[in-house]
Amino acid sequence: MPRGDKGLNETSLATARPRLRLERVAAHVAYAAFALYLILLLGTNSVVAAGGPLSWLPLWRWPVAGGSWEPVGIVSLLPLVSVTAWLLYRCQTGRLRALTWGWSRVVLPLALLAVVTLASVAGSCLAGACETGQLIRLLLLIGQGAWVYLYIINEKPDLLWVLAAIIILQAGAALGQFLGQRDLGLRFLGEPALDPATRGISVVMRGAARWLRGYGLTNHPNTTAGTLVSVVLMLPLTVGATRRRQLAAGVVFVLGVAGILSTLARWAIACLALALLIAVLPWLRAAAHGWRPSRRHLALLAALFVLGAVSLGIYGDALLGRAATDTPIESRSLWERERDTAIAWQMLTERPWTGVGLGHYVTAASERDAWAEVVHNVPLLLGAELGFAGVLLWGWLLLAPVFRGGAFSRYAPQTALWLGFWLLGLFYPAPHPFLELRSALLAGLVVALVAPGDACPICPPLDAHVR
Repeated sequence: MPRGDKGLNETSLATARPRLRLERVAAHVAYAAFALYLILLLGTNSVVAAGGPLSWLPLWRWPVAGGSWEPVGIVSLLPLVSVTAWLLYRCQTGRLRALTWGWSRVVLPLALLAVVTLASVAGSCLAGACETGQLIRLLLLIGQGAWVYLYIINEKPDLLWVLAAIIILQAGAALGQFLGQRDLGLRFLGEPALDPATRGISVVMRGAARWLRGYGLTNHPNTTAGTLVSVVLMLPLTVGATRRRQLAAGVVFVLGVAGILSTLARWAIACLALALLIAVLPWLRAAAHGWRPSRRHLALLAALFVLGAVSLGIYGDALLGRAATDTPIESRSLWERERDTAIAWQMLTERPWTGVGLGHYVTAASERDAWAEVVHNVPLLLGAELGFAGVLLWGWLLLAPVFRGGAFSRYAPQTALWLGFWLLGLFYPAPHPFLELRSALLAGLVVALVAPGDACPICPPLDAHVR
């Protein structure tokens, strides 16, 4: 090799090494900040006023639901750190303009719903009722959901350990509270003070005793249950094919189901059951054509069976107390749901085209009933605030991936996750990605896992008959 060429190559290598190191550092920082933020915000309490990670080392104030501003700290910088490092990495690798935007069938209705919500806030501004905090909050929610979605769908990071950490935190706390009938003292993670004898704490009647439901690290058992259902259903799409990962995912899956049961959240359990039924359809079809599950699959089924049997054997009376509708606690809860549903429907029929405006539901509802609360039905809430356009877009969003070929065979795990997640909103005020931060992050995760349409790595092989 000529000396000149050798010297040129050595110079090129010398200049390339720092660039490669910068690329690696930027990629690692982007993923680390992304993973840590999801673990802290989904694995603990994401409500700022609850005193969780968002309140650590306060730096500035953040607009929260209700129009107030609460101090937030250093954890709020993690999305900015991740996005900056990610863009630097894409620039260094020359792939900044090669971003993938994903499957329009699931992205388009959610994007249109975001546009309608922004238009609603803009309409309030034109009417002289503009709240700067509400607009900033909405933009932050949309921005963080979009960041999670775009990062996952473009970089395909390893999510198994992130999801496992979230499940361990939430399910572990919920089980500890349910078994010990008290809080665990995790105030720094946003755990509320829990005493079943205190009025306002969510309990179930276990005979004559007030039995504490598992709260996890959120403000309500239903919130914890909804989070765990969503994250548990993500596991089959992130587990991979190695035995180590499958064993870890199986253990975490059983822990997550146990955590969901400890919350005694009826609708969340129903959504989980429906989603699991959809997810196992390929297994049932394969079994009908001679396929046999492995020992790992049988061990998982056995663990779930034992969990269910032990739960019914020891805490069956608590489950029955939750199912009873004639107790004072449950009858009051049902009456409140009926009251809020009637108010929301009245608001929708009175203003079917524009609604009362995003974020104005509670104010408008309290004018009809001073005790009114946010209706526990996301499409009805969207309709009351945005008009029938909100209801129709939510319906489109729910059904969008269901009518593709193989929705209940090749893509059964994706369909199970999608329906299990969005159907929670029929009896809960979430998931509402434009109302709360937890829903925005979970929606970003769910859409990113469903949009690519990748094959399930642990599902049985499909032959011509099974298809």
